[in-house]
Amino acid sequence: MKVILVAGKAGSGKTYLGSCLVELAKEKGIRALQTEYSKYVKMYAREILGYEGNRENKPRGFLQETGTLLRKRFGENFFVQRMLEDFFVYENYFDLVVISDVRLRQEIKGFRNSKYKEVIAIRVENDLQNPSLSEEQKKHETEIELENYEGFDYNIKDVTKENIKVFASQLIEGLNNE
Repeated sequence: MKVILVAGKAGSGKTYLGSCLVELAKEKGIRALQTEYSKYVKMYAREILGYEGNRENKPRGFLQETGTLLRKRFGENFFVQRMLEDFFVYENYFDLVVISDVRLRQEIKGFRNSKYKEVIAIRVENDLQNPSLSEEQKKHETEIELENYEGFDYNIKDVTKENIKVFASQLIEGLNNE
């Protein structure tokens, strides 16, 4: 099973790239799934705050604080371990899994050090500042930790929806030809 890890700051286009990759893979007959590390924290937001998953009222502060709390309490690889447990199921149903919200180094290293040997890490960058984030949220570890990380296989800069689609198409075509 191939794993694609998509990293970037809030609003950079990570989810859009993940969606494009999965859609194009499915068109090629590849069994593909998009998932996120944040699904675990979002589950708590849903249960505790009644958050329904809409982007307009995303409780980013709660999500950041809860993620930090869980990593401190259960170890920095808490979310990686949870995801690897999910992959035990996914590997029976999918050829490709895209994790479209990588924010921390251990989220990349955890998969690179796992039994999954076909791991591609992509950074999506743009110069746009997400106006919905407070200054405190912009400085949170999940927004800044990967700024100087050099372990990406691909860097997509100054993204537009069109060049994300082109990149996704080329990547899936390359995977399909292997």
